[in-house]
Amino acid sequence: MPDRTQPPSRQLIAGIPYIKPLGAKLGNGLPVYFLEGGTEEFVKIDLVFFAGSFFQNKPLVSFATTRLLRSGTSAKSRLEINELLDYYSAHLQLDAQKDIVSVSMYVLNKHLEPTLALLAMILQDPVFPEDEMRTFLKNQQQIHIINQKKVDHLARTYFGELVYGEQHPYGYRLKPENFDMVEREDLLAFHQRWFTAGNAFCIVSGRLPAKMEKMIATHLGNLSAHPIETAKPPQFQMLTSGSRKVKLEMPEALQSAIRIGKQLFNRTHPAFHRFKIANALLGGYFGSRLMQNIRQEKGYTYGITSNIISLVRSGYFFIATQVGADVSEAAREEIYRELKNLREKPATPDEMESLKNYLSGSFLRSFDGPFSQAERFKELLVFGLDHSHYDEYLQTLKTITPELIMATAADYLNEDGMMEVVAGRRDS
Repeated sequence: MPDRTQPPSRQLIAGIPYIKPLGAKLGNGLPVYFLEGGTEEFVKIDLVFFAGSFFQNKPLVSFATTRLLRSGTSAKSRLEINELLDYYSAHLQLDAQKDIVSVSMYVLNKHLEPTLALLAMILQDPVFPEDEMRTFLKNQQQIHIINQKKVDHLARTYFGELVYGEQHPYGYRLKPENFDMVEREDLLAFHQRWFTAGNAFCIVSGRLPAKMEKMIATHLGNLSAHPIETAKPPQFQMLTSGSRKVKLEMPEALQSAIRIGKQLFNRTHPAFHRFKIANALLGGYFGSRLMQNIRQEKGYTYGITSNIISLVRSGYFFIATQVGADVSEAAREEIYRELKNLREKPATPDEMESLKNYLSGSFLRSFDGPFSQAERFKELLVFGLDHSHYDEYLQTLKTITPELIMATAADYLNEDGMMEVVAGRRDS
């Protein structure tokens, strides 16, 4: 019998049991990938369009076009669409990001045929009713105005502007007047140009019925097949150097939001994996150095995090927290101290063991089930990678040393070039 007084041995995972995607291409050129898995009679259909805010010629157009896809077609009103989704117990998720738009449908297998027909109608024939659009934009404008009074929102939006510049879509900071400038014609033109089969891919995951491929071809094969060559993305100039700092005074704020970071690279960069691991030691999980120092020891905050964000054409690193206004300067100093320690103070054996165990477990968990695997596969397709990218991460996790973490921090996390935003009340 096992000795219950002793904990089980711990070891890093050897590999990921990937679900092998089966690919096909519809007659209109839409690439479709099928990931078979799971035990429930349930399917997720993901359509990804390269139609994020980077591609718009006016603020909010990508966001409004995406969110208003379900506002009505020439045959169905918003109310009728919502009633059908409820009737079939289907969930439609619409998400517009910087580079991509994701249209995701969760549906029971027994309702696949009618819900696929509805999804195709929504994608092919949105009419963006004027009244629906105006109501939506007015509501979003009110949310925006309320957010302008929140220190964390201000720090995040001003930080993007510092990193990429006020005219770049990665850094543009929305203004209240932007919500009044969007016209219905903007949405119609954006949809026609970017929501095409030649500018998208589809991932179908879950317990797939025998006729899944045929159903997808029948309903999604009619999407507009305009080739991507006819819709070239706009060109923008990114800020690439310099250290910039902003202090946003909010006299009535009880807390200050701090955001520090810089423009870096995305997941296609050779140093991405080791930087991601170094970042986790700094502030990427609850046992990180920033959490231990600024939350556990100093009690300045409930939480602090650091991360690297991958965008298709760039990437950036940031540290973010909210602290009491009276300790914002002290917290800021401790953040820079931990950055220095990451470059100069090697991780202890206990730190390395905790770090590797956490990252190994969380990575394995991110592949749990067909829907999770579909999300990870989507990342690969967006960045033009394959599953060897994840194998390389596991290999880096196994072999990384405290010395390599310090060297990585020395390469990329010097104070020179750091952007900094502090939003809140000035230290008294």
